[in-house]
Amino acid sequence: MPDELMFVQFPHPGSEHKLEGPEMGWSRRKNHARKFLKADVRYLENGTVRVGSFSFWGEWEPPSRMVEPLDSDLPGWPRCLHEPLLEVPHDHEWRQNTDPLVFGEHFLYSNCKQAHNEKLRRLRAGSIVCFGSRKKGVGGDFEFVLDTVFVVGETVGEFTVDSSTDLDCPPWVQDVVFEPLRRDPKRPTTKFRLYRGRTYDEAASGPFCFVPCRPYEKGGSAFHRPTIQLDRRWINPNLPMGAKATKATQSELSDLWHEIARQVDAAGLGRGVQLAVPPGDAHWAPQDH
Repeated sequence: MPDELMFVQFPHPGSEHKLEGPEMGWSRRKNHARKFLKADVRYLENGTVRVGSFSFWGEWEPPSRMVEPLDSDLPGWPRCLHEPLLEVPHDHEWRQNTDPLVFGEHFLYSNCKQAHNEKLRRLRAGSIVCFGSRKKGVGGDFEFVLDTVFVVGETVGEFTVDSSTDLDCPPWVQDVVFEPLRRDPKRPTTKFRLYRGRTYDEAASGPFCFVPCRPYEKGGSAFHRPTIQLDRRWINPNLPMGAKATKATQSELSDLWHEIARQVDAAGLGRGVQLAVPPGDAHWAPQDH
């Protein structure tokens, strides 16, 4: 099957990790969950690229530390702000991998749902993957809430769990993404594909990868993930899991990306385009240029 331009609605589990102490270790939960995170982010503000400390929703299954509890019982609002930590495991037990990975010079998408959906292994450069979750809105109807916009830039390589050590990526990415896959007792034999996301520097006018985010301010940085409303050809708000991959033209993808960006902006949120690697052995951080 040839690679194709696709718009992908990608629902993943939307519940928030529960923090039972000041720090959380590697996740060994059966299912993934989101964290409300704080990091140094390169972001867009009125067309200008800046660097600052921001909060955002994302997937980070390695350890994290509580920055502050957030006093909100409202549905969909975070209960805790985490600082992600980069820790290399020293045992050989299974733990959850992180996918998509939004930290570092490039966003990465590598394996989630690819084993059961061949279309996700055949995304052409320019395809858009909207990672989010199904949540009930104020009126009781389901909504699709967004945490990550991933624009396919290039394919780094195809791999199996056993050959993932050969992929061209930093050692910390191996620790966070691929080593947990290699420790999976089921060890799927499917071929996966590692995609590198398109950056703002590569396509300043869009489409490029971003996360909705808000400037960090103690006690005032919480936000509900933005609801994205598009024609049902593209997004079905009732879709709980799976991945809805729809063929699209380059023009349609550009229009869809700009409409999603408009809705994120209208929610009063910024667009984080590069995020510093969490504290640990890695040293890359975004630069204001």
